[in-house]
Amino acid sequence: MMSSVRVLRLVSQFVAIPILARLLSPEEYGLVAIAMPFALFAMMVADAGIGMSLVRTPASERVAWSTCFWLSTLLGAGLALLMAALSPLAASIFNQPQLAPMMIALAFVVLAQSIHLIPVAALQQAHRFQTIAFVEVFSTASGIGTALYMAYHGYGAWSLIGQQIAIFAVKVTFICALSPFRPLLTFDKHQVREHMLFGRNVLGNAMVNYFGRSADNWIVGKMLGATLVGFYSMAFLFARLPQQIVSGPLQFVMYPQLAKMKEDTAGIARIFLLMTRILAILIFPAMGMIAAAHAPIFSTLLSEKWMQAGAIFSILAAACAVQAVLSISETVMFSLNRTDVQLRASTEYAVLWIGALALAVSHGITATAITFTLCTLTYQLRYLSLMLPLIKLSMRDYFATYGVPLIATAIGIAIYGAAEDMFTMTSCEGTILAAAIAFAAIVGSAVAQRKSLLDGIQRWGTKTGNDEPLVSIEAGIKL
Repeated sequence: MMSSVRVLRLVSQFVAIPILARLLSPEEYGLVAIAMPFALFAMMVADAGIGMSLVRTPASERVAWSTCFWLSTLLGAGLALLMAALSPLAASIFNQPQLAPMMIALAFVVLAQSIHLIPVAALQQAHRFQTIAFVEVFSTASGIGTALYMAYHGYGAWSLIGQQIAIFAVKVTFICALSPFRPLLTFDKHQVREHMLFGRNVLGNAMVNYFGRSADNWIVGKMLGATLVGFYSMAFLFARLPQQIVSGPLQFVMYPQLAKMKEDTAGIARIFLLMTRILAILIFPAMGMIAAAHAPIFSTLLSEKWMQAGAIFSILAAACAVQAVLSISETVMFSLNRTDVQLRASTEYAVLWIGALALAVSHGITATAITFTLCTLTYQLRYLSLMLPLIKLSMRDYFATYGVPLIATAIGIAIYGAAEDMFTMTSCEGTILAAAIAFAAIVGSAVAQRKSLLDGIQRWGTKTGNDEPLVSIEAGIKL
């Protein structure tokens, strides 16, 4: 079921994005790219890592669960009101009058997300991933349907705002109805203390990541205008699809299991290497071929007006591919309760990136994209030096999982380049050729490493330290 959700979400993205890109302008995308970070910040603070902490708490402790629910809901309501109150100021700072009503509308998203956080944590703890998958599919479809309807009828940037409202309206309705959690009318501040302490570093890490990922939209929007933010955000939308569609959901499935294995460092290391190998096989060839064929792909999927977004994507691809593969390390550190290390790494990276961004943005959007890639790839070595010792892995063991996919990707790019030189291809033909080469590179990488993959999967199928089979994670691997 989880694998079907990945496929459906991927297909829906690639069906909806080209249609919306033709109906909306880069400037309209840019407006929403400036508005959304305000909502994302409020949603992140309302979460405060409480839901992640509760996954480790027995469902029988209903007072603790209920207290956390009311705390999250109150935080969400307060932050939604604050965001609405500050919307005129934000519109004035960015000189975009439409920004204020957009932020007021997005306040609903903040409240809805805060209400559904604890019920979805209960579903996650109960391993009811099929229920979560159903809601994800239905909410995604509702959001896409709303966006397409509104865009076709001329609502412009409001189509994307409507998409977010529809997604979270469906989520909060169905998650609350289907979750086994029902809040009590009680609030015990002592019950929430442990979860707030756990969530402190989780929230700190999320806030640092937020500013590292959202500062560029705000700075580019202020310095270069909404149109260039539109190109930039569209490029990132494609560049971060692997993390959103593959790595992110996989982390969601892995966390409850790895949290039970926190004393089994060797077992966690084996799972981490296996998942890194699988993600590298899936992501590197795909991202490499989209970067190599960005001109025909973006022209075919989005239309000629988005060609600049394709050029930006080709610069971002390597860094975002590595980020997507390495993102599962966060799950490992949270499972080991080493949120302090994750917070330290996130802070260091955010300081490096925002400082470099401030220097680069005045030189244009291309210089900004190049700076992001250089900062990201450079910092990964530092990040691994902090993370790998926690599970007693060497750099050599880790990078061995990259070898075959990277070679397959390089060969694929060379073949595509040679074909471009030898033949005159239409945009559609170039896109089809790139997709075929990417598929061949993925299959070839998997076949070349079949022994390592099979061995890892067989070990993964063994019992955990608590004698519980890893059924849920095995379901998540079938991407």
